[in-house]
Amino acid sequence: MISLTRSQVQPVGLDIGRDSIKMLQVEVLSPLKLAVRAADQETFPEEARAQPALRLGMAGEMVRRMLRRGGFAGRRVVAALPREIVHIKSFRLPQMPPHELEPAVRFETRQLFGFEPEQAQVRCLPAGEVRQGNDTLQEVIVLAARNDEVSRFLEQLHRCGMVVDSLDVQPCALYRTVERFIRRRDDEQLVNVLVDVGLGASQVVIGRGRQITFTKTAEIGGAHFDEAVSRRLQVPPGEAQALRRRMMDAPADGEAGASVPEAVRRAMVDAMRGVMEQLAQEVLLCLRYQSVTFRGQRAARVRLTGGEGRDPQLQATLQTVLGIPVEAVNPLLNLDISRMPPHLRCEPMTEWAVALGLSLKRTVGRFGGRDGPSRAVTARILESAAPETAAAEREMSHA
Repeated sequence: MISLTRSQVQPVGLDIGRDSIKMLQVEVLSPLKLAVRAADQETFPEEARAQPALRLGMAGEMVRRMLRRGGFAGRRVVAALPREIVHIKSFRLPQMPPHELEPAVRFETRQLFGFEPEQAQVRCLPAGEVRQGNDTLQEVIVLAARNDEVSRFLEQLHRCGMVVDSLDVQPCALYRTVERFIRRRDDEQLVNVLVDVGLGASQVVIGRGRQITFTKTAEIGGAHFDEAVSRRLQVPPGEAQALRRRMMDAPADGEAGASVPEAVRRAMVDAMRGVMEQLAQEVLLCLRYQSVTFRGQRAARVRLTGGEGRDPQLQATLQTVLGIPVEAVNPLLNLDISRMPPHLRCEPMTEWAVALGLSLKRTVGRFGGRDGPSRAVTARILESAAPETAAAEREMSHA
């Protein structure tokens, strides 16, 4: 637990996504309390969303505007590297001391990614022990980004007037929004599954307790849902996206006042079903890999984040395919958000997960859950997962 005599303002979490830039800064008020110090968001024009270079070129002026109006303290940022330049693979190594792990990983970089280790920034995340035949190996998640691409990204940030405190990757930032609030011993036994659904892709991150054990990018996101609606209704993708936003904001029970006519809504649901089921199958494969690799570690629920994570149709589709509860979560639930601009407080605020995790990077210790689950709720989650875990262990024993 951290010991503080005064509040500590953290660096700004800078999340440059495909559809918007989000900046969020947290302040540690006490060893158990966090608050949002400042936050802002600005949307990219439609023509930039499919062009990473154009988005990065436009980001400078957008970030400068956000800094001027957002009330941020200082210009230090923790930024997520663009997903397009980060390469991620999992592989297995013999057991070895921690200080030998990174050199061994760098030695394997050429075979894993096809470029020399000195040409890239390479980091590894130990994921846990696995059994392979009669041997006990260690699963390692390796992340790499080419030096030239990282340098270009840093140059753009410096041109914005930002002072780069640290660079991070989306999976680590996402999982930090769970890991920082794990305080009880029972919580450390839970398998946490986060699916961050963005406009262009979805990031699956699985961990147990405070340790990430698996991550994968699925190249399916909101733009693919929009394209499916666009084809079915024969409207431009921008109009399809607007219709989807209106449907997501409509009353869940279809009462009068829903802004999308029922016939149109049914056509949209039918159009998106196949694409959403593809994403669900990708997530299902990730869950199966987790349970088989780590001998019965099965999740009791899935948390959805990202700008598309609040879509009720997506939640229902995932829940049907996965067979476990799926819920859109508010990553800021545990924080005091009274200083956050009112127009940014629209529930469930799923899209703030990455920016929050980035701003939390320099924090230490654990924080209390203002509205977190009670011990009884945690016990029920563990109990509900027990039959699945037992089945997985039987499956492994017969393998």
